[in-house]
Amino acid sequence: MKNYLLLFSFLALFLVPNTSDAQEEEKLSVKISGHIWAESIFDTRQTVTAREGDVLIFPEKEVLDANGEDINAKANFNMLNIHSRARIVITAPSFLNAKVSGLLEGDFAGSANDKIGLLRLRHAIVKLNWAKTELLAGQYWHPMFTLDVFPQTVSWNAGLPYFPLERSPQLRFSYGATGNSKFSIAASTQLDFKSNGPIVPSTDYIRNAAFPELNATYVLGLKSNFLIGANVGYKTIKPQLSYVVGGLKYKSEESLGSYHLSLFSKIKIDKSAIRIGSIYGQNLYNFVMLGGYGVSGTNSNGENEYTNFTAGTVWFDVDSGLIGEKTTLGIFAGYTKNYGADDPITVAVYARGTDIDFSYRISPRIEYGTGLVRFKGEVSYDTAAYGTANADYTKVQNTNNASNMRFVFATSLNF
Repeated sequence: MKNYLLLFSFLALFLVPNTSDAQEEEKLSVKISGHIWAESIFDTRQTVTAREGDVLIFPEKEVLDANGEDINAKANFNMLNIHSRARIVITAPSFLNAKVSGLLEGDFAGSANDKIGLLRLRHAIVKLNWAKTELLAGQYWHPMFTLDVFPQTVSWNAGLPYFPLERSPQLRFSYGATGNSKFSIAASTQLDFKSNGPIVPSTDYIRNAAFPELNATYVLGLKSNFLIGANVGYKTIKPQLSYVVGGLKYKSEESLGSYHLSLFSKIKIDKSAIRIGSIYGQNLYNFVMLGGYGVSGTNSNGENEYTNFTAGTVWFDVDSGLIGEKTTLGIFAGYTKNYGADDPITVAVYARGTDIDFSYRISPRIEYGTGLVRFKGEVSYDTAAYGTANADYTKVQNTNNASNMRFVFATSLNF
């Protein structure tokens, strides 16, 4: 893979137009970086995960056999290298009086479990930067995944389901008047991280809504030791194009709108940092969090009507570099609550964790090494309160906790 990237870089540099104009000082610059990542994972019970058990979401619920033994109380071990990645950073000549840059990045996690080990597109963006404004176009972190404040976990779940994990195709405009604050608005769709629906998770639902998801983000304190910010977003999906009544097919008119709100903050103290956040939202399925939606009934024409599941989270993350120049300690903790369906659900459900009332995680970590080679270890204790959703899915009752302990050891080489 590295040979192909070097060849691509050589060709890109070779194809830059050669000019003798003395005013043409800017040239195309291509830099390659990335890391090789190897990790070993041990779980004390079966878990709900993505990517061959790598991305932890919840412990599996208790399932009893004929002897009353919990089938899911079985340990699991795995070794993976799929998060090794390569990154190409491009700086191009100015355009429209803006500094031009680009990012192309991929790893081997695949876009689904059956594609694991295959090259996957992570980021592909073009940025134009003026004195106080920025235009970003391409696939990048979803606006609710704030690079200014996010969990620093060793595990590649990035704190989900307590913190959103999504990259999305988008068009984002940012404005920073003083450099200490930034306001951004973004229009986005979906690719690998999809909404759920009648034909399983798919991008069809947001594409057929014919309108992108909209997000607004404000961050204050970019140049200080205290940062605070907020994100608010709204998306519309169209679960069906048609419906059937009396054996006859009709064009669908119903769609579903949902909102989400995120608050976050970071405090720097010497070499340490404290990060905290909270999220409240509807239909958070595409963020790999609790939630989704369901069918609440039919309208006067006999077409399905929909209602959201609502969920909330709180989390914090602390890391400290006070143990020496090569050692960093940290801890992440998160809690999420399923608030159930907004309206009673009478037919189908397209959601994650409808039988979970709440879950929480506590995961301390340690990292050791230089900037190039690092050893990383993390222990995660997860508990999910499984129960039975009542008849209309507005509440989970009669809960029983299922807990898992995950041990992760990773070695990384940055280049």
